[in-house]
Amino acid sequence: MNLNIKEKISTYNNVFEERDQVKRSEQAQLATDNFYTLITKFYEKGWGKSFHFAPRYEGESFEDSIKRHESFLALKLGLTSNDKVLDVGCGIMGPARNIARISGAKIIGLTINQHQVDRCEELNNASSISHLLDVQQGDFMKMSFPENSFDKMFAIEALCHAPNLKGVYEQMYSRLKPGGRACFYQWAMTDKYDPSNSEHIKAKEMIEYGNSICQLKTTEEIDNALQESPLTVLETIDLAVADSKNDVPWYSTLQSGWSLSQIRHTKISRTLIGNILRTFETLRMLPKGISNTQKVLLVAADGLVKGGKLGIFTPMYLVVVEKQL
Repeated sequence: MNLNIKEKISTYNNVFEERDQVKRSEQAQLATDNFYTLITKFYEKGWGKSFHFAPRYEGESFEDSIKRHESFLALKLGLTSNDKVLDVGCGIMGPARNIARISGAKIIGLTINQHQVDRCEELNNASSISHLLDVQQGDFMKMSFPENSFDKMFAIEALCHAPNLKGVYEQMYSRLKPGGRACFYQWAMTDKYDPSNSEHIKAKEMIEYGNSICQLKTTEEIDNALQESPLTVLETIDLAVADSKNDVPWYSTLQSGWSLSQIRHTKISRTLIGNILRTFETLRMLPKGISNTQKVLLVAADGLVKGGKLGIFTPMYLVVVEKQL
């Protein structure tokens, strides 16, 4: 991958030092593109092919919860082998491959980041369902697809990067066929978020900076943007609210602990990994700036855990909408 990581980190930091939200939103898509060039390999190594959270039951593995969360979305959409589907903000299409496999639907992924496009093509071609998959580079705020192109759409924790929610909803409405349905898992601040509480503000800013988000919206703001859009709302619900005391918190994998998934978040492990990365940078075995990329991801992890524990943030506000006939 030919890039100046140190320069991209500097550009990224400049965006989040901008306090004017209008100016920051103008740079949001560039920041997101840089962000995913920097962190996609980190995500894939540490998280897997599906870059999202999931509600998890006691005794259920992390991997099984991820697949179940994706299958639930396919169920909500009512996908069949006759459907042409758009994955909005597709990442490296881990969810799309699982959903295509269980539904037989033809899925096209859309991502702003060319590095992710290249990785999608590599992974899709190696899968047994490559004939059901395609990917395109593009900005979901300015889709190049013709109107009425897709039977269904989904977005998994991707619309938080939209500088204008109403704008992306309108883009999706235009490309949906009449009678088509869309389903999103959206990141949002909950009704417990207090914009005058300094601890709440800090957690929100950490999540935004660590995940390249221009400005996190509340569930109320998402609902308002949906009402202002031409889409018809069928359902909204926060799936992060536990149905049982035995449920595992969605942020548990990011907490420090002694399980295989949590040990990398202990202070000792983080310090050790940081020192190794800096040593490799000095020896020119890794590009300059890799250790700074790790710092961005640690801010993200700490902010998400804090937001989850306080109950002020959810990564899975489920929205189901349709384009009426």
